[in-house]
Amino acid sequence: MISVILTAGVLLLAGAAGAQSLKNLTLPPYHWATDYALEWQLRAVQKPLYAASLPWQFSQVYDAVSNRAPRSDYERFLRLRLMNDQRAYGLKTHNGQPFLHFGALLVEKAGRMADELRSRLAFRFFSAARVSEHVQIFNSMMMDQSLGDDPDYLGKNWRGITAITEQAYALVHFDRFSLKFGRDYIRWGRGYDATLSISDASRPFDQLHMQFRTRYLQFSYFVSKLNSIQLSDTAAQRLQKAWADRYLAGGRADFAFFQRRLQVSITQTVLWGGDRNLEWYYLNPFIFYHGEQLNEPQSLRANTMGAIDFVFYPKPGWELYGQLLVDDIQVEKTGPGDLEPNEIGYLVGIQVADPGGWEGATLGLEYTRVANRTYNTVPEAEKYVHRNKPIGHFLGNDFDRWLLHGRKHFGRDWLVSLVLERRRHGEGRVNAPFDRPWMQYTVEEGYSEPFPFGIVEKMYLVEMELRWHPRWDFFVSAHARYQASENAGNVEGKTESRFEFFIKLWWELQRFFPL
Repeated sequence: MISVILTAGVLLLAGAAGAQSLKNLTLPPYHWATDYALEWQLRAVQKPLYAASLPWQFSQVYDAVSNRAPRSDYERFLRLRLMNDQRAYGLKTHNGQPFLHFGALLVEKAGRMADELRSRLAFRFFSAARVSEHVQIFNSMMMDQSLGDDPDYLGKNWRGITAITEQAYALVHFDRFSLKFGRDYIRWGRGYDATLSISDASRPFDQLHMQFRTRYLQFSYFVSKLNSIQLSDTAAQRLQKAWADRYLAGGRADFAFFQRRLQVSITQTVLWGGDRNLEWYYLNPFIFYHGEQLNEPQSLRANTMGAIDFVFYPKPGWELYGQLLVDDIQVEKTGPGDLEPNEIGYLVGIQVADPGGWEGATLGLEYTRVANRTYNTVPEAEKYVHRNKPIGHFLGNDFDRWLLHGRKHFGRDWLVSLVLERRRHGEGRVNAPFDRPWMQYTVEEGYSEPFPFGIVEKMYLVEMELRWHPRWDFFVSAHARYQASENAGNVEGKTESRFEFFIKLWWELQRFFPL
């Protein structure tokens, strides 16, 4: 791991943690603390987080973990890592004194990946400023060699070096209200590694974000400028422009019932663009987007979606969750256009802690199904993608998958996890042209199509991780992954198999400077 040596000097400059407060900054979804906080909440639901609305603030995780004492070795492990992590981000105030914060995170993977022996480094540099008790600024820049391996990557690749500004925002925060302007993640919906509405598979959004909180209600709204896209020749000729701007707005209400053991959320989003700019009615967080766009001419309509999801903890150690996403449902049958198949998706799952008295273990089962053409639209500018990545589920549309996952804590600082997956993926894709074969049929003839559509790729995956996590700022893990596919890439009769094994290193350091 040569790059560890090359970057160690930079990391050491970050030094040890301070004691000032950056408690209202968001916890990025990729951070291990997100998974550990969900594990803690599964076992202790007295003061839960909104499990289907991320990212959380550091202070929210700290409050949830400090709510009660641990009752097992695994809970002690989780609490110690999360509490120490939060202290490292300075959850103790220091007389309201302004300060600067600098930090670095090194994540390196080395081994057999994508059928090659390789090493992939991701290096993040953090900087922040606490202006006052209520005003904070944060920036995270990332250099990641794996970005260049992605064929959908939009950005500069200079001699194998790729980098992005991952987060950059100013935050004004009070007990019940916060306002954020800049770039940050959004994840709306519950799922083991994906969601249907808005997921962290998408690149972070450049956004204006507002949130209002009470004891049993959290309301969130954002509007974002997505990446502009180059139009096809046909669309460019129709719109008299080569490039199209794109915008996304969304509102979400999270409700809590029964001492917050039941959480129910309602979400709406709208994506528009092409020859349109910011629309004032989409900047209204309290308007019904779908009804509003139906009152517009066909050429001014937008891609609207709604979702309802729930998380239910019937008792500590049990979690049931699900989400229903609705893109388009046909109610009437008056013409060929009404024969369009429903475009919906749903996800359901269950998790159990310490099953059968097996202390320190977690088992979960999840099923996801997304119909063909969900997230897709006829107008190119309205497809549900951001910088070539799906805004919703990372698999896009026209698929279903079963996921069985488990984790076990043993010893003092060791974790082992196992994931088994069965996936079926048809030919439908979010970025594909929107076909309408039902227009060739009459209402009397009807129209139906198989799910998944066309030649179906069947994939089976097994993943295992062994992690040693002795400190909040350091862990090392070994990963093994086997994948086997039939009709690979939706090619009839094509088979593929792949085995990967690599070592992953996580090293994070911080330092604070009073002003």
